[in-house]
Amino acid sequence: MSSMDYKCPKCNTKNKLILMGNDWGKFEQECKTCNIFLDIEIDSKQKINITRVETEKDRIIKKNSAVPSDYKKLDNESNLLKTDKKKDNKDKLVTLISLLIISASIMGFITAGALYYSPDEFPDSDEIKIEVVIKNDTANIEDAVIIINNQDSKQTYLGKGSYEIFLKPGKYHIKINAPNHTNANMEVYIPPQDNNLSLVDYNQGLEGVNLFTFNLKEGTGEDTLDSNTYNSMIKWCPGLIFIFSLIGTWGAWTTYTLQSYKNAQIGTFFSILAMGFFIVGPILGIVALFLLPKIKKKFTVPFKN
Repeated sequence: MSSMDYKCPKCNTKNKLILMGNDWGKFEQECKTCNIFLDIEIDSKQKINITRVETEKDRIIKKNSAVPSDYKKLDNESNLLKTDKKKDNKDKLVTLISLLIISASIMGFITAGALYYSPDEFPDSDEIKIEVVIKNDTANIEDAVIIINNQDSKQTYLGKGSYEIFLKPGKYHIKINAPNHTNANMEVYIPPQDNNLSLVDYNQGLEGVNLFTFNLKEGTGEDTLDSNTYNSMIKWCPGLIFIFSLIGTWGAWTTYTLQSYKNAQIGTFFSILAMGFFIVGPILGIVALFLLPKIKKKFTVPFKN
């Protein structure tokens, strides 16, 4: 064991360095007077060289600001800003897609409610010109009687088996009586119509809207024909649309929480089938379905993707 004397470069105090084992190398020492830390190098010729001088405060700052050796370094600060901005854009895209899905689903709920609570009558509406075509397999029928809700209608024969009547929007039971033919019955729903605002020229006659065709059979008895499209929609669609909208809402939540990509796709598909506002909802759902692949990698459960 040997020792060497050295002076502190800060306070000029004489200190002693005890060497144990090796007579040369690099040693860390603390000055007994000013308590600074020194790195002392002793070469093979016993020459002393002080390479570092730092205080206790310097050591604490250095320790707290240390960066792990395996930490990925960025080229410059702008790269970090670009990464954060890209992440924010992806988060905004997740929110946007979720809003599209939930909007389509909410529109579906509204549409289901509107169909379910659709009134049987619109007493304050104006009467609409309705055309009824009555025929059999071989010819038009010119002497038929049209009965609306068990009452004779005010009908006008237009020729070629076509009859004109005026009805307000609503639900009706139409019965056709014609000699030598079975009585034909049909449940119809006439939707509210505004010729001035519609994209369809109702004056030309649109089957199931303001045009109804009765194909009678020869013989006697009663025959029930299929209901028109609107009447079938009011009867069956509200429940289906409600279920589809419910699945769409679940899909929106799955997308927002990034739980499962496949479930997000399923929910989006059903939000389209919900037919919210008939056209607007499906358009929003289709846009969401198109954007979903852009956030596929963000979903947190890979084995469900």
